Amino acid sequence: MGGKAKSALNNFLYHSDQMSLDLGGMPIKRKGRNMPKHGQALYFAALPTSKIAKLTAEMTWDQSRRNGLRREPRQYDLYHTTIYPLDVAHRAREEAIVAAMDAASTIYMSSFELVYDCVATFGGRGNHQYVLWRRRGNEELKMLRRELYAALQCAGFDTEAPESYEPHMTLFYCGRVLPESMLERPIRWIVRSLMLVNSFQGDSEHGHIWEWPLS
Repeated sequence: MGGKAKSALNNFLYHSDQMSLDLGGMPIKRKGRNMPKHGQALYFAALPTSKIAKLTAEMTWDQSRRNGLRREPRQYDLYHTTIYPLDVAHRAREEAIVAAMDAASTIYMSSFELVYDCVATFGGRGNHQYVLWRRRGNEELKMLRRELYAALQCAGFDTEAPESYEPHMTLFYCGRVLPESMLERPIRWIVRSLMLVNSFQGDSEHGHIWEWPLS
């Protein structure tokens, strides 16, 4: 891990409201001091710009009501496209974060455009995701996932195969399948960085650990 990343991680730990450096507890600086209601998930993500996040929030409201629901938009900083979730069940969280940061530091890719041109339902019984999606395309994001897959394998992570990946951004959750439809104006932005995120599940809060710019 480079000096800047190590310094950032140390600073992050210092502000985590913990007396120890055990990241199995509260690894990330949070806006408040309350403990998370549920678990934590660690993953790499592409984050939309603030403008795109605002548009996505507006779309959440609009699509919800078109389908006879009353879903409120998420906080702008919660919208994201997951690139790679990390399995940290079999290693200490501090160790997992350090290994993930080392793996991400080996990735070299150029910035690319991410486009979503339709809404669709993902997920199984009873807990469906209504998402922004694109049936074909976004190959650069899939390539970035493959690069992460190789780097994480080398770092000792037990990662899933990348072939099943479908880039998407969740608008809201619902209990039934909603119809797929094309957007009048696709959602698009330039992905300029890769972000390592910790999600405090049940608290509607994400912690951003470290960001790697794309060239």
